[in-house]
Amino acid sequence: MRQPLLLLIPAVVALLAVGCQKSVEPEQPLKNDLLKKTVGPAIVGDRIEFAYAIGTLEGDLKNVRAEATVAGGPGTGFSRNSWYTNYSTGVDQPKQTATDTLTNGNVSTANILDVATNKAVTLRYYYYPTADSQGKDVSFRFSGTNSTGKEVSIQSPNYRISSMDMKRSIVLGDGAKAYVSLADMTAYTKAEVEQNNLANKIDFVYVYRPTINTFAFGHAIVAPSNPTYLADVTLPTGLAKPRTAIDKRVDVKDAQLRGTAGFDVFIDDIDLQQTTFTNAADYAYGLAADQGAFVKSADGTYAAYVYVNAVNNTAKTMTVSIKRLKLK
Repeated sequence: MRQPLLLLIPAVVALLAVGCQKSVEPEQPLKNDLLKKTVGPAIVGDRIEFAYAIGTLEGDLKNVRAEATVAGGPGTGFSRNSWYTNYSTGVDQPKQTATDTLTNGNVSTANILDVATNKAVTLRYYYYPTADSQGKDVSFRFSGTNSTGKEVSIQSPNYRISSMDMKRSIVLGDGAKAYVSLADMTAYTKAEVEQNNLANKIDFVYVYRPTINTFAFGHAIVAPSNPTYLADVTLPTGLAKPRTAIDKRVDVKDAQLRGTAGFDVFIDDIDLQQTTFTNAADYAYGLAADQGAFVKSADGTYAAYVYVNAVNNTAKTMTVSIKRLKLK
């Protein structure tokens, strides 16, 4: 939802926030409302975005405050800009309406610039979950004051921070950074695996072959247990051959792993908790952009979704992003 900069009080009231508890009666001259703009899971490595609208009929707006029940990571706090829609172009444009934006612990504050037009503003507030908040609930109390000393506030619902870990844009290379560890969510070269004694942490290998035995093969992830599709690969010394379960999916998308607009579909904790691997193979070949695979480590410790961001036949590379859940 696009929020104009110069909101009249009725417009502030009209900014609906589903499930929010309002603490101010409609007849009061100072009003606020709240909208959670992000729709995906709250996950470390991504942010939660709110639009906080506040308007006054008395005096001027002075400051706003947000208090989180769990402190956020770097980047948490108010933006200095309000956004309005340029009705000629349809594009959202920023205008600075706040200053002295500060976050200290779990409290973020901002002062509203002293200009006559700032009788009503909508500021963005960003919250970045940390590893300490995984699996916990977080909520927010937003408040603001005007120059007459009146205060208004609104309380958000609770939001569960995902227990998943996420890492974007891991570039895999055939014969290079081809060895992937779900525990580390990192790709290694053969030399790195051997030098750092990582042989027992590798779950699958990336390979690119235009064809294998005359049929189209392409970009693939293969468990070390598969002798056919790794026949010409010299595995790192000491690498065990676990049968990682790999379930190729061309119908599963994830907007957070994609990182760009296109769809509002997300992998959540429950998807990785409940995914079954009864008929899973130990390979997935012919992978293309916007496809992926559910993957489960051979010891059952991790379940993950490996999303393909891009493939390059010439460079023999595949860029992936991963959401991973520790099961035990």
